[in-house]
Amino acid sequence: MAVRTGFWSSSIGHDWEHGLIAGTGSIGAVLSGTPERHAIHLCHEEFFLPVNSARAAPRIAPVIEEVRAAALAGDSRAVAELTDRAAREDGYDGSMIWTDPFVPVGELSWTPDAAAGHEDYRRSGDFTTGRVGVEWTDAAGGRSGIALVPDRASGGMAIEVWSQHEASGVLALGFGEDAQGEGSFPSTDYGVYLDQTVPVLSGSQLVLDVWVDEERLLPFVRQNPPSPWPPRHARLTVALPEDVAAEPVEGGVRVRLPGGRPVTLPVRIELFGGRAGADAVPAESHAALFHACALDLRSGIDGSVSYDDVLRGARSGDAQSVLAAVELAFASGRHTIISSTGVLPPTLVGIWQGTRRPAWSGDWTQNGNVQHGGVASLVFSGTPQLFTSYLRALFRHVDDYAANAERVFGAPGWLLPARFDSHGNSSHFADTYPHLYWMAGGAWVLRLAWDQFSTTGDIELLREYAWPLARNVMAFALAVAVPDDDGRLRLAPSYSPENTPGNRSLPIAADATMDVAAFRDAARVGARIADVLGEDVDRDAWRSFADRLAPYRVAADGTFAEWLDPSVDEEIGHRHVSQLYPFWYEDDQAADTPELRAAALETIRRKLAWRDEKPWAAPSGRMEMAFGLVGLGLAAARLGDADAARRCVESLARDFWRSNAVSTHDGDAIFNVDASGGLPAIVIEMLVQSRPGHVALLPALPASWPSGSIRGVRARGGVVVEELTWGPDGATAILSLAEGSEATRDGDVITVSGPGRFTADLDLSRGPARVRIPG
Repeated sequence: MAVRTGFWSSSIGHDWEHGLIAGTGSIGAVLSGTPERHAIHLCHEEFFLPVNSARAAPRIAPVIEEVRAAALAGDSRAVAELTDRAAREDGYDGSMIWTDPFVPVGELSWTPDAAAGHEDYRRSGDFTTGRVGVEWTDAAGGRSGIALVPDRASGGMAIEVWSQHEASGVLALGFGEDAQGEGSFPSTDYGVYLDQTVPVLSGSQLVLDVWVDEERLLPFVRQNPPSPWPPRHARLTVALPEDVAAEPVEGGVRVRLPGGRPVTLPVRIELFGGRAGADAVPAESHAALFHACALDLRSGIDGSVSYDDVLRGARSGDAQSVLAAVELAFASGRHTIISSTGVLPPTLVGIWQGTRRPAWSGDWTQNGNVQHGGVASLVFSGTPQLFTSYLRALFRHVDDYAANAERVFGAPGWLLPARFDSHGNSSHFADTYPHLYWMAGGAWVLRLAWDQFSTTGDIELLREYAWPLARNVMAFALAVAVPDDDGRLRLAPSYSPENTPGNRSLPIAADATMDVAAFRDAARVGARIADVLGEDVDRDAWRSFADRLAPYRVAADGTFAEWLDPSVDEEIGHRHVSQLYPFWYEDDQAADTPELRAAALETIRRKLAWRDEKPWAAPSGRMEMAFGLVGLGLAAARLGDADAARRCVESLARDFWRSNAVSTHDGDAIFNVDASGGLPAIVIEMLVQSRPGHVALLPALPASWPSGSIRGVRARGGVVVEELTWGPDGATAILSLAEGSEATRDGDVITVSGPGRFTADLDLSRGPARVRIPG
């Protein structure tokens, strides 16, 4: 295999959103600027500012029966009025409560004393080590440069500065000049809540302290305090080599670089207060994680071609450049997600930030971004152990989930919020975004936790995380589903993120397809977990619950209905695709009829056509929200529509990536890692699909990918597709069983299927086995 292990670019990242990224999983660094001045924004995965209220979810339970009746009657306006009144009576003031923002700790800059004139500027990155850097030819004719050097195994981050000849310049440490980032929403400058020390030279170290001044918080926040979890104080330290002369100047030090060797500056971030330092990043090398999975589409374009030229070629329609763009996006996406997965999973921005006005607070948005973004490919791309970071983050706030269920619905169990960071309260909502009524969050996480077990057989993780989720999701589901006159269970109020029915003025309705599908899946997954663990629960009640939920339906416009209440009209022109939940994972038997599958394919066709009508970024265009394309691509792959899946992958690789090897939220707009995790997930689903005991090879292979290979795919049932290679004459695969996966498989013989109605039984009891699919 000739796989992508790095990239280079001749472009300049003038701001942090176009900068190079490096991360240890815990510490993130973004390098941007020009030879006249480069800036490095430094972040820590736990550094969320506790500046917004962590108020408990509003008490809607006293009026939930009225809310439910209004939702079942189709009166979304009455639902909003009842919700607003109850929230105000519980102390809310009617304004949106935002999640705490993820912000940089500080900025280190390098300003050479003699920086005039440069040429041959080059940026590059090594996906196997995580190292990235820039270099250029300076006015004196020598090469100079800066690099970010992460060491995931030790948790250390270092910065290297060098010049071929002796040179001097100023290293400055501080807050940096803040600017509104692309798409920043909310637009609050959270820097107004922060204080900092004047950077000092302490021995051989530059030291900056940053802390929250709680006296500056808004009156509502002081009366309804922030979460106690995040740190209140951070210390950023940059160490200087003892053999390098350093002269203190305002804001930093002037240093002299010895010619011909780099000056290494180790970076350390310490957090104080809150829950700082409670966990440690598992010690694994970046290289081992990156090499766990690799893709080669035989593009014929090697590493001598810049990422700039690959993207230019792909955007002009050159077929080989399109393949190269997909290869690079697959590799750089995995590099990005690995670099930003530590104790906690990647946020919307991984672990990188260069503004104190972060887009959507830079939090974990769970109504699609996390599941189809940061964690989407962790399990199946050979790194299932990294998925535990998501479960670890969620399980910090289980008391909040119990409070959400009780306060909003008057129900037992857990209700996970649509968005979270330093707490898990369902307090972020408005009439047009009634997130507190979104029910599917816990069930969706349960599905992903089950998939982690299904690939690994890790009983301890299943017991620690998946089983508590199953018990509490089902306790909640059984309490909130109410029977109608025909005995059918109804879910109301129900919310399909973040869409509004075509015949309603506000989003709330009954029986959103996503809620129904997620609960149906949770009931069946929960019963399977109980079987594995030998837990004493009423499995028949759970399975009966699943059968009594509303049936899926074909809408009047021929699409797969987003709401199962037939009085609700569809709104196909929307970035979310939540109704396709039944087609993202293992087959949902309730959706497995020709009519429903055809309707789902029509939904995909219509959604792609809607985007293609205005193929540029929001607000004027529709090329927004990368994870919406991920949802379309995953469903298309599972439904066997190889061309639609290819269109999603190629659009992401072509339109949602920049030549700094980082993805964006919209087409070439807003720094965001959703596509970085999502694109590899679609590609894998196109090439390998699975359920326990069965692996399907090349189920959605497009004609424009005539040959290629992928290795390191993890499949359900404890199977590893060590390598899959295909070409005009057929395909060959080597499969094995994952070590320690006995608990998740039923025997050592699996069925393999492939193109042309190929099927074979493969005995893996004696080790890896090869299967050949004729062309």
